[in-house]
Amino acid sequence: MDERSANSAQLMVFLYVTCKNHEEAVRIGRALVKRKAAGCVNIFPIKSVYSDNGGLMETEETSMIVKTIDSKVQEAEDIVRSLHSYKTPCIASFALHRLNREYKEWLTSCVV
Repeated sequence: MDERSANSAQLMVFLYVTCKNHEEAVRIGRALVKRKAAGCVNIFPIKSVYSDNGGLMETEETSMIVKTIDSKVQEAEDIVRSLHSYKTPCIASFALHRLNREYKEWLTSCVV
């Protein structure tokens, strides 16, 4: 199997992560890309509404979409947990069954 075929065999995964603010998301995102646990991280401001101790809470947060491959998910989760300020951070994974070949090859080349 040539390198191109090996790259296309990797399952692409997006991780959805919420952070307390933009600065925390950028710090985590930089670490993920620098350590090759992710090829790209998108960062967005969000408004969160959630239940806490029986009350309704609203807060400004920042979310991240971490773009990686299945073999790097655990490493990415470990990095997020080690740098995150929340006791219980949200780290949700979404396997991508369809992604254009060129992007998939580029993403894989960033993390291997």
